[in-house]
Amino acid sequence: MRMDNNFLEDNDLDWFATFNKSELSHFTSGGSIAVPEKIKESIENYEMLYDYFLNLKQKSHIEIMEENLPHFLNQDKKEQYLRSYIDIASKGLFSYDINLTDNRYFLVAKPHSPLLFADIPEHIQKLVCQLSGDIESVFEVK
Repeated sequence: MRMDNNFLEDNDLDWFATFNKSELSHFTSGGSIAVPEKIKESIENYEMLYDYFLNLKQKSHIEIMEENLPHFLNQDKKEQYLRSYIDIASKGLFSYDINLTDNRYFLVAKPHSPLLFADIPEHIQKLVCQLSGDIESVFEVK
């Protein structure tokens, strides 16, 4: 089943991609429609990728991109926000959030030992969205 804009706006998706078949990245959509067509094509494929990446074991130390983070009222709120980004980055994926003001993704956490596209099973490779360029050039959502 295909994702329509209503589905995208009602769900904060965790989706996955690779830039130029290299490192793998994780993105949270925040209910935005700024999601690649490949992700929108199939809810079933999305769920298979989600299950695969969330069930990976931790393998890497990570770095939080402090300069990219929004302002938090207190440390507890910051830690709560970062929890899922830290978890996925520790599995080797670069982890991005979205700024809903301009629909641009920004890096929250990055692994010291990235998971590479070549390291995942072929049946998963076929489902991963392949982006060219860098994150700034990928989305021109109006």
